[in-house]
Amino acid sequence: MKRFTLFLLLAASASAQWIVNDPVNTAVNTAIQAGQAANHLEVLRQWAAQLENLNRQLRQLEDQLAVQRRIRDVMGDPTAAGAGMVLRDLGARDLARTYGETLAAVQRLANAVESLQRTSQGIFKKLEDRTVLGRDFARQEAPYRRYAAVERQADNTAAVHAETEARQLGVQAEIAATLEQLRNAGTQAEVDKLHAKLAVLNGQLLHVDAQRRDEADKLIAQHILNENQAAKERQDLLERQIAEERQTLAVVDAWQNAMRLTPTAYTRP
Repeated sequence: MKRFTLFLLLAASASAQWIVNDPVNTAVNTAIQAGQAANHLEVLRQWAAQLENLNRQLRQLEDQLAVQRRIRDVMGDPTAAGAGMVLRDLGARDLARTYGETLAAVQRLANAVESLQRTSQGIFKKLEDRTVLGRDFARQEAPYRRYAAVERQADNTAAVHAETEARQLGVQAEIAATLEQLRNAGTQAEVDKLHAKLAVLNGQLLHVDAQRRDEADKLIAQHILNENQAAKERQDLLERQIAEERQTLAVVDAWQNAMRLTPTAYTRP
């Protein structure tokens, strides 16, 4: 009995040092770890696919931006439709073009001799350098230059009206064609471009009208200068006559005072 009890105690102490191996639990743990690794790999693969999708979308956006740039180059930029295309197609020189001669050039080139011979296509009579007695006389050309300046400015105004009339008809035709294009426009960019073109064409019409008004103002200004000069000359003539009368009276008084009349002979009647 004592030997059996001792055997049980030895067996119990020996069993406490044995390693218990559970194949089922080990298999389950290995499967869980393998599933986690596979899940992690799947997450990484999804991330890689999403990044690739984002890169593809970025490339598509870049392609779309490039297409938009090409469209704007061809059809015009709606935000700045009139800046480049209008000035390139219509010509910046038309916006700054001047017509006719300046007032200074008109005054400088005025010819008194031509003014004396001027008849305005038979409306006026030519001024002859002959008196009613049929004799020639020499004219002073300087006083006639002011009239020659007015006549030359009138010719310049007529020339400007002729030039601007042709330009005005051309601009009006372009406006009509642009309105027709605007009615058939299919994109907003084209609409904006045509609106900018219309604005520039209207500006050219205003510029042409302003040129005509400027020429008329030059003619009026030259006429006012002539009238002003004539008024100065009348005032000068009046003051000169008064001064000459005073000087003449002073000379006569001095002459009378200088004379001493003494009788040399006296006869009683």
